[in-house]
Amino acid sequence: MQDSLTAQPSIAVALIALSFRSAEAARALDRLWADRYRHCEVIVERAIARRELPAGTDARALLIAATAPVYHHGVVLRLPPDPALPEQSAEAATHAALAGTFGPRAAR
Repeated sequence: MQDSLTAQPSIAVALIALSFRSAEAARALDRLWADRYRHCEVIVERAIARRELPAGTDARALLIAATAPVYHHGVVLRLPPDPALPEQSAEAATHAALAGTFGPRAAR
C-alpha cells in the first residue's frame, strides 16, 4: 500500500485527487474501497472465529485505523515511505480492536 502512494507517478494519489472533480473517478474510488473492505471483512471474520478478535469487530473501522497513518504520511504530508509505519499502524489498530474499540456501534 505504501508503495502505491509513493510511486512516481502515483495512480492511487491521482485517483484520490481526481475523485473530487469527477463523478466517474469517485465511483471508481468507491469500488476500490468497497473491494478492500470486503477482503478485510473476510480476514476479520476468520480472526473472530479463531477468537483472535472480539465478536462484532467492525472490519471497516479496523481497516481505516490500520491504514490511515500510512495515507496521512504519504498523501497528506507527502513524506518518503517509512518501512516501519505499516507494521506499527497495523499493530496499533490490532491493540485497539482487542480492547473492543471497533465493536458493534449499538454497544458504544
